[in-house]
Amino acid sequence: MKTLKTLTIVLSLAVLVAACGGAATPAAPAVGTSAGGLTEDYADALSVRNQLAYGTLRLEGTANAVTAAQAAKLLPLWQALKTLAASSTSATEEVTAVQNQISAAMTPAQVSAIAGLKLTNAMLQAYYVEIGVSAASTPEPGVTPQSSSLKDLPPEQREAAKATAQAQGTPTGGGSGSSSAKKDALLDNVIQLLTNRTAGK
Repeated sequence: MKTLKTLTIVLSLAVLVAACGGAATPAAPAVGTSAGGLTEDYADALSVRNQLAYGTLRLEGTANAVTAAQAAKLLPLWQALKTLAASSTSATEEVTAVQNQISAAMTPAQVSAIAGLKLTNAMLQAYYVEIGVSAASTPEPGVTPQSSSLKDLPPEQREAAKATAQAQGTPTGGGSGSSSAKKDALLDNVIQLLTNRTAGK
């Protein structure tokens, strides 16, 4: 009888432990979401990295523009991301980790504003043309060219982009521009913006 009671207690404890262990299991993260809510699940979507980069530039002149305090945190992260992007041995996990840190250093409102822009490759290409890293493509006969997304940008933002490119020695105007030059120009402009903001400019 005593043995039966002991066995019953042991079994009860085992069931209790199993129940607690099951309750403590964390839920799996949602699929298709990264960097604080930015996704690539819409037509012609930019990569999350480019959404963060170009989106940061697009936030200028709005209530969600990066602050000086944020810039101090974001600057070394963007510099690290540029280093990883330039390395052929960088692991995807490393890049994703830095992207997530960048997103975490921004406010939910800023990330939401960037997500709401639905930034596309066509919009980024128009930006490259505007700052002179890439030449505008000649439209095919009989085809109406799409309007440039930069028409939606305030004039001061367009001028700021040109000024940044010139300050970095990037000529404005024509030129086909390689993909690496475009990538460097985008990251360089973000880094320059953050450097200026940290310095109180």
